[in-house]
Amino acid sequence: MATTTADSGRLLSGLGRRLALGFEEFQTNMRREPVKYFVMLVAVAALAGLVCYPVYLLFEFSLFDETGKLTFSNYTAVFTRGGLVSALMNSLILAFFVPLICLLVGLPMAWLVSRTDMPGKGVVRAFAGIAFIVPSFIAVIAWIFLLAPNSGKINKLLMSIFGLDTPPIDIFSMGGLIFVESMHFYPLVFFAVTAALDNIDPSYEDAARNLGAGRFRTATTVTLPLVTPAILSGLILCILDALAAFGAPAALGFPVNIHVLTTKIYTLLAYPPQLQLAAAVSIPIIFFTALCLLCQKWWIGRTKYTTLTGKIGKAQAVELGRWRWAAFSFCFLVIFFSVLLPMTALIILSLLNTFGADIALKNMVLSNYKIFFDDTFIVWQSVKNSMKLSLATATLCVLLGIVYVWIVERTKIPGRGLVTFIVMITFGFPAVAMGVGILIGYIDVLYGSLWIIFVAYMAKKIPFAFIFMRNAIKQIGEELEEAARICGATWLRSVRDVTVPLMKTGIWVGWVLIFSLSLRELAMSVFLAQPGTEVMAVAVYIYLEEGAVENAAAISVVIALLSVVTVMLARKIAGKGTLEVG
Repeated sequence: MATTTADSGRLLSGLGRRLALGFEEFQTNMRREPVKYFVMLVAVAALAGLVCYPVYLLFEFSLFDETGKLTFSNYTAVFTRGGLVSALMNSLILAFFVPLICLLVGLPMAWLVSRTDMPGKGVVRAFAGIAFIVPSFIAVIAWIFLLAPNSGKINKLLMSIFGLDTPPIDIFSMGGLIFVESMHFYPLVFFAVTAALDNIDPSYEDAARNLGAGRFRTATTVTLPLVTPAILSGLILCILDALAAFGAPAALGFPVNIHVLTTKIYTLLAYPPQLQLAAAVSIPIIFFTALCLLCQKWWIGRTKYTTLTGKIGKAQAVELGRWRWAAFSFCFLVIFFSVLLPMTALIILSLLNTFGADIALKNMVLSNYKIFFDDTFIVWQSVKNSMKLSLATATLCVLLGIVYVWIVERTKIPGRGLVTFIVMITFGFPAVAMGVGILIGYIDVLYGSLWIIFVAYMAKKIPFAFIFMRNAIKQIGEELEEAARICGATWLRSVRDVTVPLMKTGIWVGWVLIFSLSLRELAMSVFLAQPGTEVMAVAVYIYLEEGAVENAAAISVVIALLSVVTVMLARKIAGKGTLEVG
């Protein structure tokens, strides 16, 4: 026992000496290069305020009641109160069926595009990207226009053709919600699997065919197992996005009293706000997110999937023969329902004088777009707010991202791994939960201003900047910066004149994508926006709630166009094939 105590004392003493030496070294370096360490300290402090503080408060609030007394009643309510239990079950249903449909759609499409001689493969890739770029809360407006029970154009057409008394399809249902979300998220599986297939050494498949295996057996016993990590990654992204979705569940669920966890949180924040219960309802989303990521790590870690070891050449395309056009028809059908039909309907709706008007040239007007130029509406203010927030978020995220990757990749400071962890934690953190944490943390000082939305955007988008900046700085040799320092350049000048110019492509791609993602952000904005601080996505939601669907469609067309243009710009900057999807 005495020995153990002595060992513990020596261990603590050694740890104390190392900390003291580390602090002394830090003080010396701080005096030698004050600008460098001041910038790093400010960046780390910003990270603590943006991420650590609201995440901590989210968990803390979930454990206390309104009087500040420690309690588990908030969690008990999540699993016992009727409305919350049904919301939890609906979220789980959504998180099960959406990834399943995405797998059934995205996996065969990926194989057809990457491994066969199917025609139109470039078209399929492009439109699959558009399906994901355009937010689901925008596409849902088109589906309401087409499949609303009484006024939907497709329902009316089917009723007249088949002489039906009741509409055959109701988009305001759990089935309708699953369909809309699946048509938005299948590109996650599609692009994850196509990227993996493009990187597989084709000699594995060639060897199977040389040994007599047919196309189907080669695909199922060789190709499919090798792309398992990509399939799993795509499915987990689908699960996480389905759990965190707000726009489509709100648009389709509120009218018929179907709630998921995210929409339930929204109702809990209405007056009078129940912050403690809203925090507790956010925790299951975070729990399922963490569980999915841990399962992914465990599954991929248990098996070796190395397939790219000096790639021999391009895989030989499987000849489909008479099935070539049947394969394209399948892909075109998916594209038709995920992009062509809803986007065409959205544009038509934005031009109709009223929601229920017949689709005829006499009913087409441009007056719905006048709301962009009339100050009596919230639209122009929302456009200005969105532009300000998106520009500021993209710029500051990139600047902070450069500092964070420099700390992680260019220093040996103890705890730099923790910087990576804190930056990336919000990547898988649901936007709704993050919004609640930001609201709790800054409600007394920033609520009612654009600043609180800006803080939320920063917290959620920093990981995107970090990923692109880190990939860029890894390609730059440290000796280039060292040469600048030897020539007398300060740390700030060596980073500004050497490192940043060489990271230019990664910086621009990261900036453009963060700008695009901020421009269409709804889940956090709808919780945090107040009169005068609405953004474009919130304006769409407000008009949809008020029944001015044609006005919501007009704003949605602009958001969709801006989203597509910005991601196309990012792809052009990055180079063909570098950026598959935003």
